[in-house]
Amino acid sequence: MLNTQTLTQPIADRQPNSLYLLFFTELWERFGFYTLQTIIILYMTKSLLMHDSNANLLYAAFSSLLYLTPTIGGYLADKYLGFQRSIIIGGALFIVAYLICASPDKTLFFIGLSLLICANGFFKPNVSSIVGELYRKNDPRRDGGFTLFYMGINIGALIPPLIAGTLVAKYGWHSGFLLAAMGMMIGQITFMLGRKSLGTAGLYPKKNLEHTKPGYKFYGLLSVGVMIFVGLCQLAFIYPETTANLIAVAAVFILLMTVFFLLKEPLLQRKKMSACLILIIISFGFWALYNQTFTSLMLFADRNMNHQILGIPLDAEGTQFFNSFFIIALSPILSRLWLRMDNFGFNPSTQKKFSFGILFMSAGYLVLALGAKFFGDDAGVISAWWLVISYLLQTIGELLLSPIGLAMITVLCPKHLTGMMMGVWFFVQAASFAVGGFLANIAAVPEHATAVASLPIYSHAFTLYGLIALTMAIISFALLPLINRMIRE
Repeated sequence: MLNTQTLTQPIADRQPNSLYLLFFTELWERFGFYTLQTIIILYMTKSLLMHDSNANLLYAAFSSLLYLTPTIGGYLADKYLGFQRSIIIGGALFIVAYLICASPDKTLFFIGLSLLICANGFFKPNVSSIVGELYRKNDPRRDGGFTLFYMGINIGALIPPLIAGTLVAKYGWHSGFLLAAMGMMIGQITFMLGRKSLGTAGLYPKKNLEHTKPGYKFYGLLSVGVMIFVGLCQLAFIYPETTANLIAVAAVFILLMTVFFLLKEPLLQRKKMSACLILIIISFGFWALYNQTFTSLMLFADRNMNHQILGIPLDAEGTQFFNSFFIIALSPILSRLWLRMDNFGFNPSTQKKFSFGILFMSAGYLVLALGAKFFGDDAGVISAWWLVISYLLQTIGELLLSPIGLAMITVLCPKHLTGMMMGVWFFVQAASFAVGGFLANIAAVPEHATAVASLPIYSHAFTLYGLIALTMAIISFALLPLINRMIRE
């Protein structure tokens, strides 16, 4: 249901005031989450003293499960809770989870991670869903509103790398998790204080015409469900390799089910969906390599990177700043570039941009491999600029592939299957993150290895990552004539 206050505003005048409430709510939630992302792999390897291979697989299980729970959380919000209540539940779970992670106890840390996965399911899909409800169907402010909202996400991700490393070095690992909890508290308080401005937007499920609220029985069952899920996550963390394999197998099953539904479509639509499915499958490898940001690349920055740039101290946590910075800096440039190229008839097709995105990912890793192989000093350390250049190239690849991929699904798929294909897109990402743990283990370094010993290991791993991406890019470019023909027909 739409916010009646929003509808009375002139459509082309300004954005709804409630958009800024959601902007800051999401900003602070992302602040907390990216604080965790910035320190998690270093915490597991340096504080919990886990070997690289175990930490990589555990992080892979954690990140892949993060991408699965929003499907369940979105369903519960659509069916029973409404978006607003889901956000409140998710925010509360986030705060509790971060506080539990701050404990030095290993078991409590994994319980905290399990609650984080639950919290993300309730929170992540529903803030953006309310943003959509602020606008009428053909409201010209909608694209601008989502652009502002996306900016809030990246600002929230931009800040933690600048302060988390210094805070942890001075006050200990628990301070990083407490910082994440503080960020989420600010977001939760912001949402609760400004909630009235949303009116009825997202307050009730759309099919709940009588506006009834969930009862104690529902919340009791929901609490039991959360506890059961936390228990299942503990099993997933005990057997991370099995979890990754199960998610990968499930992804194959989902793809086969998609093919089954695809075959029921008319011939012309079937060809368009087949083209879409081919590109989704190719994206699998891209996301597996992209997620190295929080595992092998983070550990490389900690062990083999010169910890200053332009005379400014730069710890491993600080390197996470560059991806968000480049997204914010490059997004408007690329948007204008596509318009300019379109005016002159040179705008690359969606599928060609997709292929170039994978090529840029390949270049990012090959540049880093070059620096690690030929430009390390006697202590096994290379300049931070190599990592900055790598992140620049990878971010260009992300901007060419991620938003383009989402647009591709909405264009090529029939409306009655768009939701399913969007689910396939995100499930493939979850599976790729699970496989990313195995890729990260190519760069696993033996215990107590010196920087001199670890540098060739990373150089070898980054070369392999670059060649994997290059192979995918070549396949993607080779398939372009077939994909173009499918789409044209």
